[in-house]
Amino acid sequence: MKTPIFLLISILALSLAGCNEPEQRIARSVGATSEILVVTQSEKQWEGEPGEAIRAYFGQDQYGLPQPEQLFKLAIIQVDKLSDMFKKHRNLLVVEINQKLSKAEVETRSDLWSKPQRVIKITAPDYASWVKAFEENKEGFKILFERSERERLINIYRPTAKIDVMDPVQKAFQFKMLIPEGFYIAKQSADFMWLRKETNDFGQGIILYQRNYRDTLDFSLSRLIKVRDSLVMKHIPGPTEGSFMSTDKEFVPPVQFNTDHFVTDFGVEVRGMWNVTGDFMAGPFVSYSFVHPTTNKLVTAEGYVYAPNKDKRDHLRQLEALLYSISF
Repeated sequence: MKTPIFLLISILALSLAGCNEPEQRIARSVGATSEILVVTQSEKQWEGEPGEAIRAYFGQDQYGLPQPEQLFKLAIIQVDKLSDMFKKHRNLLVVEINQKLSKAEVETRSDLWSKPQRVIKITAPDYASWVKAFEENKEGFKILFERSERERLINIYRPTAKIDVMDPVQKAFQFKMLIPEGFYIAKQSADFMWLRKETNDFGQGIILYQRNYRDTLDFSLSRLIKVRDSLVMKHIPGPTEGSFMSTDKEFVPPVQFNTDHFVTDFGVEVRGMWNVTGDFMAGPFVSYSFVHPTTNKLVTAEGYVYAPNKDKRDHLRQLEALLYSISF
């Protein structure tokens, strides 16, 4: 996996073939949250192997959500219909078959026709080589499209930065983090902070906590969940007497991923479901654990969503963007 992603990142400066345009004031990108516009030369390409590969990966259900929701919503357009309006889409994946080529070529460009924008193009001599190039780089594509989503959200939230919440976070944890309007500090104690945002339709929460870092075993899933459960049981009560937040380990057990593209060179991402022991509340969460570069503390930054009977993917992605805004 590492090599294709490295190769992908290394060619970010390449422009798409035939896409050189005079410099001009770039437009703001458009498109629904978590949406990729797939550009093909024909309907046959979408119905054939390239489209099948794209749907199988980007159309798969995102792990950790109570209802099925795709990683990305996929919209389709043929290249001869790609007007200036559609060129402004935030995420584009271009399929091109050119029999004159001897092998597949992968090109990617940021902010080509709008900003923020990610355009990825695979040109190949046939379907088989196109799919092979896609499979080798798909995880890197996902990283780039998610980065585009986060950048858009950060641009939206930055003007509403809530300084009276951000300052206590920085003082307690020695890092900056964008906290937009609507969030407030629900609870704070030594090395722990719970931020909340509540609306009539959904709730979002951010949990921050830190402890002394001992060794790499602190990054094990069992230890991370054990620490999480001990803290949320103590600090985050449920709506009824004696109830408290916990981690679902039966229906949607937490899963762990190592990541080298968070705010430090190494971190651990955990996705799963939280629930309330003694009540019927539940929802998805995502957390990132990393060692603070100056305090040497093991920090966990988590976002969770409560939105009964509603889609939750995009609410969770909003929290991911805020977590990724952490800087030292």
